[in-house]
Amino acid sequence: MRQQSREYIVILFVVSVLALNYPFLDLFDRAWLPFGIPLLYLYIYLVWFIVIVLLIVIVGRSEIREPDHPSPPPEHAPQPGAVADQSGPGGIDRRSRP
Repeated sequence: MRQQSREYIVILFVVSVLALNYPFLDLFDRAWLPFGIPLLYLYIYLVWFIVIVLLIVIVGRSEIREPDHPSPPPEHAPQPGAVADQSGPGGIDRRSRP
């Protein structure tokens, strides 16, 4: 894991602790029931869901991945699909012509 990802995880932890602490919880402790769910419960679960999604994004981007394509072949090896030189001695092309 990269150092920058660790910093993002620490920042996410601090922000989530602040979001789930007294001053913010008191703001959402109301009698209003959106969708029949108490506002405080809705806030807690939404914050929890957002923290999990952000953590998945941070960890997903911090993984060190192998390249999808293999390394190029050595220079002396023939390239796949390359047409070999078919000229004979003296540079005369020996391929059949229509």
